[in-house]
Order: sequence, then C-alpha cells, then structure tokens
Amino acid sequence: MSGPRTIIHFLSILILLLWSAVLLYFHMSGRVAAYLPPDGIFRQMVLISGIGLAVVALFNLFTTNAEDAGCEAHGCDHDHSHDHQDCCGHDHGHKHGPEGDAGHTHHEGCGHDHDHGHSHEHHDGCGHDHGHGHHHDHDHDHSSHDHSHGILAESSWLGRIAAILILSAPLTWAAFQSPDRYSANAVTNKGLYNPNYSDTSNADKFTLRTETAETKIERPKPNVTPQPTAPLPPPAQFSQPEAVVKASPKAPEKAQSYGSFTLEDLKKQVPQSKEGNFILEVPEIYYTAGDAEVQKAITGQPVETTAQVLPEKVNNADGHRLRVFRMLVQCCAADARPYSVPVDFGKKAPEFKDMTWVKVIGTMSYKKEGDQMVPIIEATKIEETTAPADAMIY
Repeated sequence: MSGPRTIIHFLSILILLLWSAVLLYFHMSGRVAAYLPPDGIFRQMVLISGIGLAVVALFNLFTTNAEDAGCEAHGCDHDHSHDHQDCCGHDHGHKHGPEGDAGHTHHEGCGHDHDHGHSHEHHDGCGHDHGHGHHHDHDHDHSSHDHSHGILAESSWLGRIAAILILSAPLTWAAFQSPDRYSANAVTNKGLYNPNYSDTSNADKFTLRTETAETKIERPKPNVTPQPTAPLPPPAQFSQPEAVVKASPKAPEKAQSYGSFTLEDLKKQVPQSKEGNFILEVPEIYYTAGDAEVQKAITGQPVETTAQVLPEKVNNADGHRLRVFRMLVQCCAADARPYSVPVDFGKKAPEFKDMTWVKVIGTMSYKKEGDQMVPIIEATKIEETTAPADAMIY
C-alpha cells in the first residue's frame, strides 16, 4: 500500500473509532438516558451502533495488509510484457503481402521491430527496425490502478482535510460542549413559576390513589381555553415578583373530590422511610392540590422528596421560601416541563447554588394564594444530595 493510501486508510479507521467512542460515551455516561424515555429502542440502538462502528474499525485495522495481498494475487500494480522467443523486449508488426506470404525468420538478438511487405530474412545483429502490419505489443501498465475509492481517496489533500474536519469536528464539539442539563434560565422559561396545580393532564400518572377497572376515576379534561396571552417576560425580569405574578396562568378550577381517600389508603399506596416520612416525587405532591380528598389525608403528614432547587420568586416577600422542582419528559428532553412546589422554612431560607440537588423533609400543608390552592412543604430539614439515577422523570 502506497504512502498516501496508508495515511487515508488509518484516518478512516480513526474517524470510525471516534464515532464509536462518542456513542458509547453518551450511553455509558447516562447522558442518553437523561434525555430520552426508556420505551422504544433508541437507547439500545446507541449502544449497538457504537459497538458496530468499533467492530468495523478494528476489522479494517487488522486487515490492513489483506488488500495488498489480494491485489498481488490478481497481478495488479505491475506490467505484463510478452517477449517472443529469441528476440528480447521488442514488438513485432507483420504486414503480409497479397499472397499472404510472411516468409521470414527472426534470428537471435535482433532487438528491433520488423516492417515488411514481402518475403525476407533477417540475419543476426541486423541493427534496424522492421515494422509489420500486425502489431504484437503487450505492454500493459497497471501501476496507476489504485483501488481506493471515496472522498478521502479521490480528493486533493485540501479536500481530504476538509472532509476529515466535517466528519469529526462537529461530533467532537457536541460530545464535549453540549450541556447535559437544563440551565436555570431554561427551566424558568419553561414555566417554573407558572404552575397550574389543578391541571389534570398527567394526574392519572402521579395520583396517590390505586385505580382498578371498577374504580377508575374519570377526571375532567384540563381547563384550557385558548386565549391570546402576552409573552412571558425575559428571564432577567423574573427577579421582580410582580412580573412573575403577571405571567401566572388563568385561575384554575378548584380541587375535585374523587371519592373517599384516607390516611390508611395513603399508607398503602406510598412508601415510607424508616423515620415514617412519606417518600414522594415532586409531581405527586404537585397533583395532590387537585384532589380534595387526598389533600385532607396528607395535610400535616411528614414527607420527603429529592429535587433541584431555585430561589422562590412568587409570594416570597419575606424570603422564607425556596422552590424545588423536577423535570418531566413526555417524549424527549425538548418537551420537558418543570413540576414545582414551594418549600417554606418559616424564617430566612438557606442559600443553595442554583439547580443544586437537595433532599427536603417537612410536613404537607396547603394555602390559598391568589386563585390557586398551593401545596407547600413546611420544611424541617434540607440538605444537598446527589442526583438520582434518572435526573428527569418519564
């Protein structure tokens, strides 16, 4: 294999290994799992594709010399010269006369061509050319036949460099520079401070009730009336509580009663810590505000939840609150939305870096604020913790 072809061959292998490494990194690091729900096959296909690209790259690496061996077996990259007996390395053209008589002989060492239209005889060392009408020139040069194909093989070196950058640079940049979490501004813009606690769009998924075929609850459709609304203020304006309140949605319906639900039912449906705290996800707490019977059962009960934290910018003039939230993914990370509840400390709230993961322990309470019944965790303890295996809820 020639020098340029060797370089191109190994560059192609490196590009395959790069693609494989990025896919395997995203899978093994959990970044794919953080952004895509487990249903479907996309998560598995990322792993399979990463392994497949690595296998192809290693196959090409270990068979680097096989191409040359195959080429030699077919006789390429060399000349096919056919010499005539007793006359070395020259061509013989024969022009026959009308009688078809080519009556002549070639003696050893003639070293020349023969061009004759009649019968003749050549003696040794004649020292001249003899051109003949039919020509037996069998000099086939295959040295220019390079069996590499594709943009890297057929382009100039400038084109090859451009192709390599196109194939590798964007993928590498995305792997190392793409964020694997939402920023505080992104979460705010997705409606962090504009919850509708009586919304029922995902209530069945996070209800604390057990529903059988006989007792399945028919929940009303979300009370959403299409109306032109003013755009949300830019993230910078959310430092002003009034701006957030102005951006609040239309008043929802009051909490509904879906039949009896008692503390005993709560204990059956919700796991408890060894301290007796009901372990709930933030969306589960969020949706208790829309169920009057669940509210009655859980009010005053100890709860704990793990979530991310941001400053509270609604109904927090005294600075006693923080807001905790979890991101819920319906299809993919692009449609994720925050589910949030306020946490009240009864005194100045502790400070945490934005988006920090915390574990909150407290008791459940509900308070009418504006037009909504708001679920509030009256905190007794809050501490920084590690992110759960699935940072987003599906």
